[in-house]
Amino acid sequence: MSVIENYNKILLQINEISKNTDHHTNLLAVSKTQCVEKMEELALNGVKMFGESKVQEAVPKIEYLSSKYKDLEFHFIGKVQTNKLKKIVEYFSLIHSVDRIDILPLIDKYACELNKKQNILIQINIAHEKQKNGIDPLILDSFIKSALQYNNILLKGIMFMPPYEEDVSKNIPYFIKASELFNKYKNNTFNTLSMGMSHDFKEAVTYGSTLVRVGTSIFGERI
Repeated sequence: MSVIENYNKILLQINEISKNTDHHTNLLAVSKTQCVEKMEELALNGVKMFGESKVQEAVPKIEYLSSKYKDLEFHFIGKVQTNKLKKIVEYFSLIHSVDRIDILPLIDKYACELNKKQNILIQINIAHEKQKNGIDPLILDSFIKSALQYNNILLKGIMFMPPYEEDVSKNIPYFIKASELFNKYKNNTFNTLSMGMSHDFKEAVTYGSTLVRVGTSIFGERI
């Protein structure tokens, strides 16, 4: 199948599952390591949201696509490096992976310079995996209070990546916990729970995700 056929198939599955939930779920096309031609096929067919993880790779693709298609959104889903942060704020509408309080003033500073409100998600590490980024949920409350102090930061919600399991059902307790944390703070602006990827998006949607990040199932294997 083509890239757009893959996308539409997954979107249909998401919408079918969402009928049995009390929330709507959006689909982010994770285009990291993928060629701009595949991204353009999606953009040409009305897809608006793309996820990237490396600034140097993403910027040329963003500039090219944004010059041809209106209202595209680019989300940063990789590790936030301080030396790349200015470019991240400049080119991305939403940062999924904010996991350190000390980068908040820098995000606010760069957003102020660009006269924009930078949307962010706080990445949480519920499973306490050492190899993954994300804050301990125990400090989520204080992290949220810190983020809300900045005029040029708009806190949109949280992001979660569970451990990889062939049997996705093993991660359902983590999905439930992430959803509980999200619902504790949910309001009109804190409205995004980014959770679920190619192999587990169905379970993530079932248990509360409002935004799934799907790459391989749309674009094929990474280049």
